[in-house]
Amino acid sequence: MRVRIGLVLLGLLAALAVPAAAAPREAPQGERQHGTFSAPGLPTRSYALYVPGSVAARPKKPVPLLVYLHGCNQTADDAATGTRLEELAEERRFLVLFPEQTKAENSSYPVADGNGTQCWNWYHPHHQVRGTGEPGTIAAMTRDVMSRFRVDPDRVWVAGISAGGAMTSVMAATYPDLYAAAAPIAGCAFRSCSDADGTAAYAAMGPQARVVPTLIVQSDTDVVDNVVMGGVSALRQAVSTNDLADDGQDNGSVPDAPTATEQHAAVQGTPPGDPCVGNKRLPCAGGVLGLASYPYTVAEFGPTVTAVVLHGANHAWTGGNPEGSFVDPVGPSMAHLVLDFFAAHP
Repeated sequence: MRVRIGLVLLGLLAALAVPAAAAPREAPQGERQHGTFSAPGLPTRSYALYVPGSVAARPKKPVPLLVYLHGCNQTADDAATGTRLEELAEERRFLVLFPEQTKAENSSYPVADGNGTQCWNWYHPHHQVRGTGEPGTIAAMTRDVMSRFRVDPDRVWVAGISAGGAMTSVMAATYPDLYAAAAPIAGCAFRSCSDADGTAAYAAMGPQARVVPTLIVQSDTDVVDNVVMGGVSALRQAVSTNDLADDGQDNGSVPDAPTATEQHAAVQGTPPGDPCVGNKRLPCAGGVLGLASYPYTVAEFGPTVTAVVLHGANHAWTGGNPEGSFVDPVGPSMAHLVLDFFAAHP
């Protein structure tokens, strides 16, 4: 039943249409706080927490919380800088928590966390279970922030890129009661990309099982996380798991095929642009071609799951700040894509 989804996503990989408007950016006025979270039986992790000035000024008004999980070879500060999420948090008034993976030199799991490259351990069975390993730490860290600020519990979201995208799939499966919606970007399906029919993620939800609105973002020219391993597996799993979660039946309640699609054409800039070299950035065609924004396709699978396929981008956060790593300054703005989806799925 789910085989069609892979064909559908692959069929979306050539598209054109409406230009994406660039949103004005304002310099952050809030504070990036740093700390370390520890809890008995769980891995200790550091974090950065962005508190917008608008939140600090009105601490009694409930606000959303976005938990963002960085990729390999990144830090919390690096992710905060590159994603521009702090700027958007200031504009839209939400907290952003950036958990940080450990870096252990010259080692690989299970000898040390992070494989020496600060990767989340999303592929290891111990870190795919509720209440243990990194899922336990990230969830407990999330709740700690919620206890210190007036966070709206219905607007707690999780997103991540690359290894963080894969860990986002883990968090949505193991803590559906905590995260209202999820956005794995250049990630893959639960259970080390293998849960194509969604049954493992549904089982991991346990008695907390519920529909978790999910945004899948994948580039069709990603040289690290190809579209089949990443986008197709994540999409098939999200559709299937949510189909099961809404009524316990795999009955097509979340459709296999898109119910709506929208094409966005490339937006021209002034060539030559940024070729994305240096600072741990992969070469990007958009900068070389002088694009302001890549073309992309948005496909909706009912009201629950949305897939965004970027045409021509690499393994990077688009619309990002080139001072961060693994970012591409050419749009569309990934930050806006993610936040717009979350805002529409409280």
